[in-house]
Amino acid sequence: MASLGSYLLLTAFVVCAYAASISIAGARRRSRRLIESGVGAFYLTAAVMVAASAVMIYSFVTGDYSIKYVQHYSDAVQPLFYKITSYWGGLDGSIMFWVFLLSLFGSTAVYVNRERHRELIPYVVAIISIVEMFFLFIMVIHNNPFETFLTETPTDGRGLNPLLQNFYMAIHPPTMYLGFVGLTIPYAFGMAALITGYLDDSWLRAVRRWTMIAWFCLSFGLCLGMIWAYEELGWGGYWGWDPVENAGLLPWFTATAFLHSVMVQEKRGMLRVWNVSLVIITFFLTIFGTFMTRSGVVQSVHAFGEDIALARMFT
Repeated sequence: MASLGSYLLLTAFVVCAYAASISIAGARRRSRRLIESGVGAFYLTAAVMVAASAVMIYSFVTGDYSIKYVQHYSDAVQPLFYKITSYWGGLDGSIMFWVFLLSLFGSTAVYVNRERHRELIPYVVAIISIVEMFFLFIMVIHNNPFETFLTETPTDGRGLNPLLQNFYMAIHPPTMYLGFVGLTIPYAFGMAALITGYLDDSWLRAVRRWTMIAWFCLSFGLCLGMIWAYEELGWGGYWGWDPVENAGLLPWFTATAFLHSVMVQEKRGMLRVWNVSLVIITFFLTIFGTFMTRSGVVQSVHAFGEDIALARMFT
């Protein structure tokens, strides 16, 4: 199963590269055939990531301790629910889970808007594919969640950190990731509008729903994290102004500002450059939040899956 998972990640990277390049070529040549090919490859990436995620969950459920990631975050007596949530319990799985969610979110957004915003779609596909490629590249060369032991396979695992075996913590990371991933969609459409010159209200209508969903997920995720911190960390409060907490809060502020300034552009035709700037800033704040959470460059109580070498990937 480990080999299958690794091949699926490599396949996803290659398909992403094809989707990005062929979509840009199709937009430049105004070739509908090339654009449709890129969109098809984009959908295929989502299918491959679904398969890779299924392999990972199956490995956790069956206790395949030949995979280092499974051995590090699961054991024989761990409840089934926490075996499944161990998928995003560490660094490598979190990166994979990020790409999995982004591929599904992106494919859905492209499918819904493929007819109404034809001039933007090829660039949207290319931009989201490039983002996916970045994280897939990290997994392929450094943080492969399907990496196996070179010597004897352990008979049991270490188990998930007891602090993470909490209902709120089981659903806190997915909702935060949905918020972060969802904010990639307005970024992709904003950049596509900037590239094509279509900076009117049309791209705003395309992303309003996705921004609202992402904002809600981010808000919900932050609240769940506060409840978990109150129950497990013993702070005596819900918010401790931890660096990682703050990194998750920053894109919430800019996303909130974007949702408000969108109405100004739609009603008065103002703040066009400001709105594009906000989605760009928000996207890079989500990447910054991921960097702060997982790189280990700052001391934090969120040190459950860090890798200082990952910092070099982001810089």
